[in-house]
Amino acid sequence: MNWLKTEIGFDGWRFNMVLEYAPRFTKIYMDNTKPDFAVGEFFLKFNNKSDRKPDYDQYRNDLVHWVQNAGGVVTTFDFMTKAILGIVVGDTRFDLLKDSKENPPEMIDLLP
Repeated sequence: MNWLKTEIGFDGWRFNMVLEYAPRFTKIYMDNTKPDFAVGEFFLKFNNKSDRKPDYDQYRNDLVHWVQNAGGVVTTFDFMTKAILGIVVGDTRFDLLKDSKENPPEMIDLLP
């Protein structure tokens, strides 16, 4: 992978399907290649509560723990925040931009 950086000019990595392997393997790649940017595709099913509002906190900590266990220098796609923003923009439901404690939804609250 270092060849991709030095010879080809890549400056970052995308790690797909990171739920299929331990984050320590991503950390090994990160430690040995030191890209300028890296992101992991951490995707879980989006669930709503019975009132059809997003089920906040369902994966927030899972995302943060994955980032930390992968060394803390790789980011992750926050699909939950993306889904919530889609609801807000599509339905003009701005009340959904805050969870029950008035904090931003999902991972953006814990590790912006």
